[in-house]
Amino acid sequence: WEDAWVETKCTTDELELAGIRPGTRMVIGKHRKRPFRMNDYIASYTLDNKASVAILLALAASLKQPAIDVYLVASAKEEVGAIGAMYFTQRQHLDALIALEICPLSSEYPIEDGAAPVLLSQDAYGLYDEGLNKQIQQIAKQNKIPIQFAAISGFGSDGSIAMKFGHVPRAACLGFPTQNTHGYEIAHLGAIEHCTKLLRAYCEGADCVG
Repeated sequence: WEDAWVETKCTTDELELAGIRPGTRMVIGKHRKRPFRMNDYIASYTLDNKASVAILLALAASLKQPAIDVYLVASAKEEVGAIGAMYFTQRQHLDALIALEICPLSSEYPIEDGAAPVLLSQDAYGLYDEGLNKQIQQIAKQNKIPIQFAAISGFGSDGSIAMKFGHVPRAACLGFPTQNTHGYEIAHLGAIEHCTKLLRAYCEGADCVG
């Protein structure tokens, strides 16, 4: 029981009203194969890909007058060397790259679950661009979007890998806090929405490409 639990995102009263108590039998439902909403949370396998693509699609639909040239890229094979991002950034000159990612909720990282996205300061591939991070932080503050910072080991993104190999001069990584990373992932919908709003505000007012 230390390594397995039933996640409901419901209060004790809500569970009692549904007839659930200690000892109630549970079975794994087929619905878990599809994204499944749990109150303010969304749960799914490969949520890192699905939610990030959803953010890109929402951004594409809402971004009307970008102040900069914007490339929305759904890259492939990020976890085996950022192959898709490396291919794109080798052929397309960019002033900056903002990677979208999940951020693991773990006792070893000071990341809080909820609606506040995470802006990474550093990962296993090196430091993210401080100037770009400050710019994103300022835009978040201006638009009253909550944000938290973290440095994560054993982690890499399209942004940090592309910057390490000299494909982009500046990179940042914006993520949404996620439970059970690379398992049955669970993330707060508010954090996903705030990622979209923050990126839209950046693209509409920034002086560099993202």
